[in-house]
Parts: sequence; C-alpha cells; structure tokens
Amino acid sequence: MACFKNAWLSYHQFVCKPPSGDGEEDEVEPDQEMLERVALNVSRYNKRKPAQNGHAENQAGETGPIEETVDITMEAFFSLMDHYEDHPKAVLQQYRHVADRTMDKPYIVDTGLQQKDLIQLLCRFRCNNFAIHDDQLFAIGEGTYPIGALFNHSCRPNAVAMFDGAHLIIKAIEDIEPGDEITIAYVDTVHSRTYRQASLREKYFFDCNCVRCSEDPTFGQIDGLLGEEESDWDRAENVLNPAEGISATILKEVEAWDLLAMSRKYDRKHNAVPDIPLCMSEYTHYLLQLFTPYLWSVNNPGLMHTSPAPSPGRNPSQLAHFDDPLPLSARPPIPEKYDDIISEGVAFVRAGLPKTNLVASRLTTLSASTRLFYDEIAANRWLNATKLGMYILVQYCLVYPPYHPMLGQHALLLAKAGWNYIIQAEFLGEGRRLEKVYERGVRRWIAVAKENIACSFGKNSAQWRDVVELEWIFMREQKLKR
Repeated sequence: MACFKNAWLSYHQFVCKPPSGDGEEDEVEPDQEMLERVALNVSRYNKRKPAQNGHAENQAGETGPIEETVDITMEAFFSLMDHYEDHPKAVLQQYRHVADRTMDKPYIVDTGLQQKDLIQLLCRFRCNNFAIHDDQLFAIGEGTYPIGALFNHSCRPNAVAMFDGAHLIIKAIEDIEPGDEITIAYVDTVHSRTYRQASLREKYFFDCNCVRCSEDPTFGQIDGLLGEEESDWDRAENVLNPAEGISATILKEVEAWDLLAMSRKYDRKHNAVPDIPLCMSEYTHYLLQLFTPYLWSVNNPGLMHTSPAPSPGRNPSQLAHFDDPLPLSARPPIPEKYDDIISEGVAFVRAGLPKTNLVASRLTTLSASTRLFYDEIAANRWLNATKLGMYILVQYCLVYPPYHPMLGQHALLLAKAGWNYIIQAEFLGEGRRLEKVYERGVRRWIAVAKENIACSFGKNSAQWRDVVELEWIFMREQKLKR
C-alpha cells in the first residue's frame, strides 16, 4: 500500500488512463510514459528538497548503515551522464518528438521543465538503463536504477546485477578486497571483443580497457581464441543448407565422440596427452579435468574430499564435496590459483587449435552448439545433449567467472541432461556399460551447480530448489542400487 501511495502521489494519478480502443501500440508511448513518470518525480523532488535541507544537515553526523532513500536515489540520478552531445542526430530527433508530445500534457508544463531538459532525461535513460531479466535470465524489459548505474563496467566483472521482481540486487561473485572496485558487465561477456566494444561505444560512449580488452597475459588472450561472432550470412547458410553447415559438422563430431573412452583417458589420474590438432571431444575433456571442480575449489577448499571416504553402507543425504583428487595430486597437477588455471587452459588451447572450419574454441562453434544443445534436449537425445552441454560448460568457464549465474544455470541443465540419459540408458538396457561414468559425471555437475547457485541465485531461488530436488533424486537412486 505504501508503494502504491508513493506512485500515485508522484506520477500515477496523472498518467493512469484506460487503454486505447484501436488496439494499435504507439511506438513512442513507452518512452513517453517513462519520461512523464521521471519528469513528475524530478519536479516533486525539486519542490520538497528545500524543506528537507535542514533535516538532512541534522542527520549528517549520524552513523550506521546507509539506506537508499529518495534523496540518495535522486542525487545519484542527477549525477549520471547523459552524453547529450555524443548521441546521433537521428536519436536526438526522435527524442525531440517524444519530448514535444510530453510537453503537450498540462501536468508536465506545470513542472517547469523545458524541451531540452526532457531530451537530456531520455539521453540519460539510454546511457544508464539496465536490462531487467526474470529468474531464468531472460530479458523482460528495461529500467533505470541510479545507484546500480554508478557501478563501472568490466568484461571480467566481480559482481552481477540480479533482479527480484523489479528490485535490483548487486551480488558479488568473487572475493572483493577492501579498496578494490566493484564492477559489473553492461553486456554479455560471452560475445567477441569486437561486438562488446561496439556495443559499449554505441550505447555508453566509452572504450573498455579491462583485463579482457587489454593485453593481459591471461584474460587478454581469451578473445583471440573466441574469434568473431557468427554472421547473419553464416546463420542463413546453416538454415538453407543444414546438411553442409556448421551444425551438421558439429553433429558428426558429437556422434563420433566416445564419451566412455574420453572419460577414462581424462580421469584426473593419468597424464593424458591430447591428440593435436584438437577435436571437440579432446578439447572438452582435457579442459574439463583442468577446470572442474578446481575453478570452484580454489575459492572454497572445503569442497574437496580430504577426509576418508564414507563406508559403503553409509549413504549421505547430499553431495557435500567433489570426489576428485586434490589439485597437486591430480594428473596432470592443477595450479592452486584461479588465474593460473585459466592461464594454463588458454596456453593449451592456443597450442592445439586446428586450421579447419570447425575450431572448438570459436564463438561460431559455441553458437551452433548451443542451438544444437537445445534441439537435442527437445528431441530427448540425452547423450548428445550431455556431450554438447559439457563442451558449452568449458567455453563458459573461459568467459565467465566461476560464480557467474550463467555458469550455474548451465551446470544445472547439464546435470539434468546427464541424469535423463542415465534413466534412458537403463530403460534401453545400456546402463551397465555407461552407468558408473555417468553417475560420476552427474554427481560432479550437481555439485558444481549447487556451489554456484548458492552464491549467484541464492537459496530462495527456483534454481536452488531444482538442484536440491535433483540431488535428492540422485542420492535416493544411489541408495537403492547399493
């Protein structure tokens, strides 16, 4: 009720109106409504500000947690850059049209704001808006969050913007030392450097020089492995000639991928040397034994199983740890620092890239594999889906920090795909040959997803409920088989 009252007093009593009967959506109406709302809020704040100055001075000496009050939000909003002079003329012309329509409203005229003031507000929206996403990470709209917009961008962020409904939450996804800057990503960092730089320049008017976009010896090398985005022509050709496109080539490699043999070869207990040049299966399994679970255990050493194994008759109710060798006991040995693990993975890939149309590290391969992954899930081809999901996980480990929500979301989906194949294989009588390999794989993906989701989405999320339910089903089946 307090939220409704505040909205009604500040803007809603003016902009509330019945829907038009023509059924046609006005293209500028959403921008106009947002502009009216902000203009009314700005006017209301400016009118009450003088009366509050004395009260604010009395509170200046108080200590304790700082709450985000209206004053703080509005001051943050006024501090945001609008880059008025940098916007293209066509965009400014469109904003003038929206501003003129808005100025036709008597209650906007009463605010005293002029046309240029309204245009600058629209410019400020464009430069500082957040894409609002739902709990499955699908974008559902945009909103202006002045405090959130104060956080700077990095293509290797240590925090992420998450949403609880329309409420913005900035969550740390790495340990942040006192004095270190908190950064978030304004664009999805799975994209190429060319795409990211162009997007940041077009909307936010700056050139990024973070560790991903620099000559950093570790993170600065990742974009060279990814290459460029899949072009519209590539996508069209893949649709028009499915038997000859990249998806068909990937599917052939996936069908020939001997999961059992690869899992035995790269079991973290032998110094397996991959065949060069790298095919998708060798690329995936070598990097998986390097990345999982060690990208997570370097942050949380308690995840590694260092105590005696539980007795055969004892069945724990949850997966409390990974059952892989400790980093220095693994074969090959795993570095003990996160940056060193990534650096070793990057060096390995650079040394083994094939000179063919299908390069496992490329974004073109990742894009096509992601589409195939969902196609195979829809068709209940769980073995292929699991192989593709493992490959995608490796790529995500390169471009996202280990506690990024995209990694947790994907690890959960991979665990579900692997579990579904176990059930499918048992039904078809194939379970004896692959059962142990798949049980260890599903166990690992559940543990990875659970470790990530607890941090990124939190224990009140739908993802947490899903991973705990899958863990319970998995552990119950393990108990019944003993």
